[in-house]
Amino acid sequence: MRALLEVSLRKRSLAWRVVRVIALAYVLACVVACVSIDSLMFHPDLVRGRYTASLPGFVDIGKDGERIAAWYGGGKDSRKAVLYCHGNAEDITSSMQYFKEFVKRGWTVLAVDWPGFGLSSGKPTEEGCYRTVHRAYEYLVKERGFAAEDVFVLGFSIGTGPATELASTEKIGGLILEAPFLSAPRIVTGVRILPMDPFPNIARIDKIGCPLLVIHGTDDSIVPFRHGEMLFEKAKEPKRHVPVEGADHTDFIAKMGLEAYIELMEDFMRGAGGNGLN
Repeated sequence: MRALLEVSLRKRSLAWRVVRVIALAYVLACVVACVSIDSLMFHPDLVRGRYTASLPGFVDIGKDGERIAAWYGGGKDSRKAVLYCHGNAEDITSSMQYFKEFVKRGWTVLAVDWPGFGLSSGKPTEEGCYRTVHRAYEYLVKERGFAAEDVFVLGFSIGTGPATELASTEKIGGLILEAPFLSAPRIVTGVRILPMDPFPNIARIDKIGCPLLVIHGTDDSIVPFRHGEMLFEKAKEPKRHVPVEGADHTDFIAKMGLEAYIELMEDFMRGAGGNGLN
């Protein structure tokens, strides 16, 4: 009997040691994540130096000594604006070919670089991205005279985080999410396991009152297709989900075809204007 008790105590002691080791490992992982989360999320060095302030359409919309690099294009008669939130390892020039197509169709485009990207000052952080997208919205509405309902916010990949946050706190005409995620860490973990949860799109998507368009490649190797599905399922109506069969993270427009992509945008913007979708 005594031998059995000793064995039981040894097993219990071993179990507690395992629990303590796991708990310590988790705490250390949380500390490392807190310290390095920004460097893990953002990669501005991959695109730094690709353009200069002489870029046609370049404008600095920053305030109070902060430089926010942006590209502005559109005619004086344009009454709809697209606020573009770029993805990781990108800058305002990465999607220029699409911006020019938008402008040809009579839309205004404002694309902004996140802090530390392109010619924007500072270092990239989650809060810095929110500050930047709100400043871009303010620039369009207060300084360029666009009605809030005529501003459409388009976010790609990590840009869906600031885009969704803006749409959940400000009045806009519509939100377009391309390759969106539940939250930044959950791209890797699938579920929330850390105390911090940068860019928590899944916690904000049901707070959005404007029309929503989700576009996602079914074979996305960076952000799993299921992320976009889950966001769409939780979002309120009116909403539209466009899976792009066989598309990866960055080639969904090529798979769709540029004309089809532009037509999709036009249909969405027209439908959103009537508080519905085509």
